[in-house]
Amino acid sequence: MSRNRRPLRSISLNLKEGNNIDELRTAYGSKADAVTHELEDHCPARFKDIARRNIRQVIDEEGRTKPTFVRISTADNPGILDDLEAIVCAGLYGVMLPKVQHEDDIRKVDYLLSLMEARAGVEPGLICIMPLPETAEGHRRAYEIVKGSERVEYMISATNANGDPARSIGYQWTRECTETLYIREKLVLDTRAAGMQWPICSNWNAMDDLEGLENFITQNRHIGYFGAICTPEPTYIDIVNRIFTPSQQEIDFWGEIVSLQEQYDDDVKIDGKWYARNRSQWGRLRLNLAAAFGVHPNSDRRKMTVEQVGGIVKAAEAEQMGRMGTA
Repeated sequence: MSRNRRPLRSISLNLKEGNNIDELRTAYGSKADAVTHELEDHCPARFKDIARRNIRQVIDEEGRTKPTFVRISTADNPGILDDLEAIVCAGLYGVMLPKVQHEDDIRKVDYLLSLMEARAGVEPGLICIMPLPETAEGHRRAYEIVKGSERVEYMISATNANGDPARSIGYQWTRECTETLYIREKLVLDTRAAGMQWPICSNWNAMDDLEGLENFITQNRHIGYFGAICTPEPTYIDIVNRIFTPSQQEIDFWGEIVSLQEQYDDDVKIDGKWYARNRSQWGRLRLNLAAAFGVHPNSDRRKMTVEQVGGIVKAAEAEQMGRMGTA
């Protein structure tokens, strides 16, 4: 398997300590597209062993119902061996690798996963890696990190408020998040250039500011993110899912445009506007994304009229000549 996973709008970050299996099971009742379990900072050392057993049991029970990630120990922590030995199974969708500094971290975990998959009888390459570049170095080397393994199907811009990224990079968080705009834009460019499809933005920490959440998620969608890490709160997840799901109006529009351009295989003038044939490629991307979330064009509402096929360049030249003639 390689870089052909589904888009994920919302990944619920469940920071349960892991010693209560019923608490872990509640993660699957949310509307989030995927869930995580915790074996790193938020799991105390005294609970590690029981947390590993509980997480494995929950994955065996629920892992096939919803993509499940586990945040494991860092690549240079010996505890990663115990983590992977406990959780690698057919129901595990991916591992969330924290504090990634460079591509060697990814290669180490790729190698370990390959060994664990073989021992568990799991399809090679089944389990993906989601890096958390929580340092300046990690964000600086995002391109190389993705290139480290085709298991890297998703990557998070870890630019939250007052956490490890803020300490490492030195930015001071504001509600407008302009201080992290370049970092978030760079991560999208780097990861897409490296062949990864689905960059994921960080979570919004201010739970008493849902308007700020909506603005933040909308901005990240415009930048090129396709999903977000989410606090497991229903209203939060609803907002994230709504913003990252193409609207029915947009999909109806592209459904018509793509259909007409594929029918005529040329530039077309529709209702007084020209659409170059390559626009259908963008439209097809949007249609495929929407289909992953159950949104499809409504063919009953089609009403566009094709006024002309071909000739967009001549039309543009004629319009320019006309303007010059009246100047």
